[in-house]
Amino acid sequence: MENNDLILDEALLGEASLGELLSDPIAVLLMDRDGVVAEDVLRIVRLTAVRIASNDCGSAAAAVSAA
Repeated sequence: MENNDLILDEALLGEASLGELLSDPIAVLLMDRDGVVAEDVLRIVRLTAVRIASNDCGSAAAAVSAA
C-alpha cells in the first residue's frame, strides 16, 4: 500500500469535527449568506447537549404527552 493510500484510508475512517465542519469554505459561505455565525451554532449545540444530559425535552415533550 502506498503512503497516499494510507492517508486516504485514515481520512475515510474518521468523522469531521464540528469545528472542521463550521470552518469548511462552503459552510462558511452558506452561513454568511444566511447571517449565521459559528458561535450561534456552537451555542445551540451546547444548549442541546445540556438538555439531553438533563433529560429536559422542554415544551415539545409536554405537547406530545398531552395529545
